[in-house]
Amino acid sequence: MNSHKKLSKKNKVGNRRAGSRNGRNNSISRLAPPPFVAQSLRHLKVRTIATGVFLTTITIQQLAELVGVIANTATTSSMLSPLIKLDRISIWGPVTTAGTSVSIALQWVNMSEDFETPPMLFSDSSVSFDRPAHLCLRPPKLGLSSKWHASSLADPILSLSGPSGSTVDFEISFLLPDSVGTYATINGPTLVAASVGQLYHISISTLVPVFVNHN
Repeated sequence: MNSHKKLSKKNKVGNRRAGSRNGRNNSISRLAPPPFVAQSLRHLKVRTIATGVFLTTITIQQLAELVGVIANTATTSSMLSPLIKLDRISIWGPVTTAGTSVSIALQWVNMSEDFETPPMLFSDSSVSFDRPAHLCLRPPKLGLSSKWHASSLADPILSLSGPSGSTVDFEISFLLPDSVGTYATINGPTLVAASVGQLYHISISTLVPVFVNHN
């Protein structure tokens, strides 16, 4: 019994010493900087309202401008992000006259002749006030429209059409670089009477941004 007690005491002393060493190691590790991720992956949803009938082909550059541009001067701007990816798009086409049909349509556009997926077309129609025409689509997994792209690319990614008053939600992932100086290498659109340093979300055709949700 006595030997068991002595062994227990030795174990307790050993545990205290080990804990003390671990404490010193933890203190040393806390003195070092934690891991740092230099780039930040962000997501946002932009709700747009159509101020007129639209039938437009949307490019990667236009989606990047919708994500945001920063005003360098009253007339010049730079892209907020160097890389973007379209995650999902939702469209609602309202009926404004009873019995008169409205239609909306979306077609994924291939950017080369080597089709990874067919140029698929989706559409919906409605004649009812309480049921707008509606589409909710993600880019095809194997298609180029689902990939990350440089914000400066003017290649088309989809074609979109709908009536005036339509609501179109764009869900987009984008990358924030680790250097503000990177923005200067990616020129944005020409602005009018902009405030320097202000972030602007640029309209696409008649699709005007009204709400933006960052998450």
